Amino acid sequence: MNDSKPIISIVVPLFNEEESIESLVARLAALATDAKHAWEFVFVDDGSKDRTLETLERSLDRLPRWKVVKLSRNFGQQSAYRAGLDAASGDAVVFLDADLQDPPERIPDMIDLWRSGARLVVGQRSSRAETGLRRVLFDLFHRLFFWVTNGAMPKDSGTFGLMDRAVVEELKRLPESNLFLPALRCWVGFQQAAITYDRAAREGQPKQSLGKLFNYAWDGITSFSIVPLKLISVLGLALSFGGFTYAVVLIAIKLAQMLGYFRELVVPGFTTLAVAVFFIGGVQLVCLGLIGEYLAKVYREVKGRPHYIIEHQKSKRP
Repeated sequence: MNDSKPIISIVVPLFNEEESIESLVARLAALATDAKHAWEFVFVDDGSKDRTLETLERSLDRLPRWKVVKLSRNFGQQSAYRAGLDAASGDAVVFLDADLQDPPERIPDMIDLWRSGARLVVGQRSSRAETGLRRVLFDLFHRLFFWVTNGAMPKDSGTFGLMDRAVVEELKRLPESNLFLPALRCWVGFQQAAITYDRAAREGQPKQSLGKLFNYAWDGITSFSIVPLKLISVLGLALSFGGFTYAVVLIAIKLAQMLGYFRELVVPGFTTLAVAVFFIGGVQLVCLGLIGEYLAKVYREVKGRPHYIIEHQKSKRP
């Protein structure tokens, strides 16, 4: 960071965001009126199928400096953020979702903490607008992720945050294909700070189904924790102990019956055996599926394919 006007790059991935583009650009343009900083806006079109790109290009003249990176297809949010990270040239880089649930108006507060010495400033949600099942699942994920990763990132935080150029360069050096950037940027280290805010309702309709959200959460957990694999061992020990205990009880009953006790007690046979076989078989299949998930991640890493492919890009500098 230098003492002259620092460049603040704001990276925004886009996927079928036609409904929210005009509102997004308007709020970013208001942010850019702050003359204490030089602003750069990096938009990454992640294979949109609607008129997102055309709508964006009609609004870009309101911004002082921008880059538009169009990917050849939909590579996913994390890859789109990585493309924006590679394209951004700022002294600090901010991740911002296009749905405006995270307020761009809090970015100056992040910048103040950054200029005070923090290398990473994370946005933490003190409340959120989702209700019903989605709200329950979001809360469950954040608590589960915090537990299985031993606090790899602050609770109730997401992609919204600011990174110093030093953090950006370290992230770009990481070779892994299975990206979960909200936790990876915390893993890098350096001095960290946080701001809290109320998360607003999303602009437009949700683009992610519950199935996609589940896959995103599962990828995050398995990319950043081996606790699920350790739980297999714990489960195996628990089942073995239960089976051993049950076997001891059955042997004791048989011995007692030979001595004339408990003759009226009938030791169950086929039913118990069938239930045990089906239960253990189901557990084994679940464990094999979990191991397969980790092996699939290793497979993707070994192939070494790029995070994204750029179809074309445009830029404007003042």
